[in-house]
Amino acid sequence: MGKRTITSTKQYLINAALPQATKTYTVIEHGFIISKTLEALAAKGFEVKEELYRCNETAEIAQGTYNLNYGTDPDMGMMFAWVNSYDKSTKFKCSIGAHVYISGNRILPGTMGSWIRKHTGTADQEATKKIDEQINDADAYFNQLVLDKENMKGIILTTQQRAETMGRLYFEHKLLGTEQMSLVRQEIQKPSFAYTADKDSLWVLYNHISHALKSSHPKIWMDQQRMVHWFLTDLFGIQNAVPNMTIPNVVTVPETVVETDPKQTNIIDAIAEAEQESLQSNESPN
Repeated sequence: MGKRTITSTKQYLINAALPQATKTYTVIEHGFIISKTLEALAAKGFEVKEELYRCNETAEIAQGTYNLNYGTDPDMGMMFAWVNSYDKSTKFKCSIGAHVYISGNRILPGTMGSWIRKHTGTADQEATKKIDEQINDADAYFNQLVLDKENMKGIILTTQQRAETMGRLYFEHKLLGTEQMSLVRQEIQKPSFAYTADKDSLWVLYNHISHALKSSHPKIWMDQQRMVHWFLTDLFGIQNAVPNMTIPNVVTVPETVVETDPKQTNIIDAIAEAEQESLQSNESPN
């Protein structure tokens, strides 16, 4: 398996060699996900401004992000993202999110707007259904992220609070690698972008972190993004929700959330399974 992450093209992913389907493994083709995503976005009336694809060298693990022309927020626009694999190393995942205009940073919700599916049975059909559901509810998910952003702008961190937050992300939850921590420190000292908020605000720190996460392997990028968002909103008590929106129960972040080395065990698969079990138990009759 190619380990190095590369910027890809749509055609490169479509042409990637497919694995052999079995009785217990359903292939969800990258090309299938791309076409269904673009069809669903167009059907909902979303204009795709930019398509961005990343993968490992063999395209066994791929990531797609779509920046959309949506809304009037001055800081960020809507985004749709997915991750898929042919080597069984990660499940198919998709989520509504946001992209920050000035930096290209990406924001994914921590407790909503995401869906994860094993490659078994009717996984391809369910993936299509969930892509549609995500996009149909895109307005609510995006509006929640806007509320989160505005709350973060109003939270000003002391030097100690910022250090403690970064320390917990690195040492306690392992959500950032060593090089990413170093990049965040560089961004704090000399920002690459002029964000429209106080330089000591939580929103600016979040952007420094999101900027560092651009280097993450496609296998773990989406999980890092959503768990960082969950951690920050939970730590600082950001709980404002869009009216009439149902937010699923939050799953407690385990001691180790993610390893930045894609060769190591993907702890996040355990998180995903716990989330699915939690949602299923909530849906079961008392």
